[in-house]
Amino acid sequence: MLVALDYETKDSNGASFQYFKRDFQIFSLSCCWRDPKTNEPTFWFSNDRNRIAQKLASLARNKDQIVAHNLGYELGCTKKCYPHIKLNWHADTMRLTQLRDGGGDMYDAPVLTLEQEIAFELGELSERQVKSTWAKTKGLSLEACTYRHLPQKYHSHKEPAHKWLEENEGIKKQHGRHLDKLPYDMLEQYNNADTLTTLLLYESNVKYFKEQNFDWSQDCKLFFNRAELMTSAHIRGIKINTDKLLDYIVEIEAEIAEMEHKFCEMFAVELEILKENRLVHLWNHWTQLPKTDRGKANRLKKLESGEMDDEWDRFKIGSSKQLVELFSKILGIKHQFETPKGSPSFKASHLNQWGEGGMILLNRKKRLLVLQQCANTYLSALHDGRSHPSIKISGTKSNRVAGGRD
Repeated sequence: MLVALDYETKDSNGASFQYFKRDFQIFSLSCCWRDPKTNEPTFWFSNDRNRIAQKLASLARNKDQIVAHNLGYELGCTKKCYPHIKLNWHADTMRLTQLRDGGGDMYDAPVLTLEQEIAFELGELSERQVKSTWAKTKGLSLEACTYRHLPQKYHSHKEPAHKWLEENEGIKKQHGRHLDKLPYDMLEQYNNADTLTTLLLYESNVKYFKEQNFDWSQDCKLFFNRAELMTSAHIRGIKINTDKLLDYIVEIEAEIAEMEHKFCEMFAVELEILKENRLVHLWNHWTQLPKTDRGKANRLKKLESGEMDDEWDRFKIGSSKQLVELFSKILGIKHQFETPKGSPSFKASHLNQWGEGGMILLNRKKRLLVLQQCANTYLSALHDGRSHPSIKISGTKSNRVAGGRD
């Protein structure tokens, strides 16, 4: 039997996707399949850990074909929480959709429903709203894939749960990180909707490939092998010498501080002019921005009291606005590269246009990147002395694996 499966997971801090952690657990499971007699979707749901273990053992024993969206994650969760259970993984709808349309890149214009087209023509839907909706249909998330390949009634299936979180828990964004707060009935509805759309998406993709006379099974085998290796590596992690790493972080911070000091010394005279210009700007423009006289008076009071001294006196080496004034206006260097908005560019690959000062900034950016990577590794290793780099197993449209959250 073909069964679509989906977990909801958490750790001691709430809903979590970091299945390598010791306190990580599966807190609900939904399964969906077609009834052999009626062919109607049938569901099984539970948030009881013992019942979940029994259900997974039953699926493994019966060798049911398991379908999931983002199989790499569901596989990792199973390995971590139920390492003795070996499910018969059959297909990943994320990977199948990637093979089908490359994550939606084939759509070079918004795909609108008839209702949206009418609303757009009547002016009830702005161009900005259309583009925002279009952006949500790109990628390989379950919602985006559903939008592109399933009927409209299955779109936005997560909205009821998200709306409940907003109204009852005050959650405005990253709703998926708060699913453990949902009441039982809402969690069941949410989890079941995920497995239903996964099942329907699988059927849609398989039907499409059959019409194209395309055999996806070989790609599937290669993909499963990759997922097996990468999830195991993610759980196992890489042992880190945190003391040595911390010493290296301190060294990099000292290097960056030395570069910043050298830069400020090189342009000491120009930076004084910059500070004076900023002070004039604060007096003549910043104090006049508020629309009310009271607002203007409050800003003037802040300047007179010295409250803004640190703000105007401090040069921010990472501020493109201040760097534009320094290099373009004060030093008079003509730039070769611009941002899409037409401002002088301080992108890493364009920093050589600013001469010796630009090269200092480039080296600083490189060391900042190393510092960030070291800091992320150090934080990741704090709980067990290991780093657990997250990697998107579905990869990019060119089939390269891509770095994930860590």
